[in-house]
Amino acid sequence: MFSFLIKRKEKEEVGKNQVKIKISNGLSAYYDDSKSKNGKDTKGIYKIKSDEEIGEVGKMSTFEQKEVTLFYVEELHKEAVRVKHIQELAKHELPVKMMIPGDERSYFVLFEKVAVSKNEYVCLVREPDNPKYKEALKPQVKVKFEYSDTNGKFSFESYFKGMFKGSLVFSLPEKIDRVSGRSAHRVKPDPAEPIEVVIEIPNFGTHKGMLVDINEYGLGLDVQVPKDKIQKMSIASLAFRLPTKEGAKKHEWALVSAKGEIRFIGDGEGGKTRIGLQFTQILDDDRKIVRDYWLMRQRQELKRKLEYES
Repeated sequence: MFSFLIKRKEKEEVGKNQVKIKISNGLSAYYDDSKSKNGKDTKGIYKIKSDEEIGEVGKMSTFEQKEVTLFYVEELHKEAVRVKHIQELAKHELPVKMMIPGDERSYFVLFEKVAVSKNEYVCLVREPDNPKYKEALKPQVKVKFEYSDTNGKFSFESYFKGMFKGSLVFSLPEKIDRVSGRSAHRVKPDPAEPIEVVIEIPNFGTHKGMLVDINEYGLGLDVQVPKDKIQKMSIASLAFRLPTKEGAKKHEWALVSAKGEIRFIGDGEGGKTRIGLQFTQILDDDRKIVRDYWLMRQRQELKRKLEYES
């Protein structure tokens, strides 16, 4: 994109081997005009500033946030849908894995907002805590992002443009792909906050089990019940409590009740039986509680990973 703009726009020298290029969408790029010793071109944009930031007319502004459902699976080829999709990543602070070519490490980042300046959308991303990303992240590098929602696993590629007020600037992805695999990513409970589940198994009474993983479409639990007493595809009743905010006391945890179809029977931990269920009946309010818990656990895991890496 920038190579096209450079041909059209007049260059202005602002320092040794440094050129300022006026971009028509309200941004200006600072361009390294030097050449390496072997004669190969090493030109590249190393910083982006808004016109307001450099004292000219215009600015980068935040695109209007709209309430939409996470996530759009269909019509992701449409620009408006892709914009809303990225906005939802920012709104819910969903952890996104960033993979840079030439770097064996991966980094978890948070999208901050979608910005617009006249005719172009850009994505502002919070810098990773691990500064080693700077070794491989250069202007115009195509970066891959991956993330999971309860609708599945998604990925897209985006070009790095530079920095803007402390945030990484990426192009709006041209497409967002739904990656094959498990249709609904589940989170595991915090080991410090185990979740007890009361389950009523058809023809075998009520028992207590421990939650293994969960999303708004189903859950897995380990229960001390013989496998031959559980019938696959039967409908079980469930009740459990979940924290929906960090630091909540157990008496503040929200109660969830639901019914689910038993889809999986296998070996759990400690000689217990593992049961996988898909919700067949759950109130919208209870589904929202599960979703809030799911998002909270994602944020906690991101924080833990960043602390470990740093």
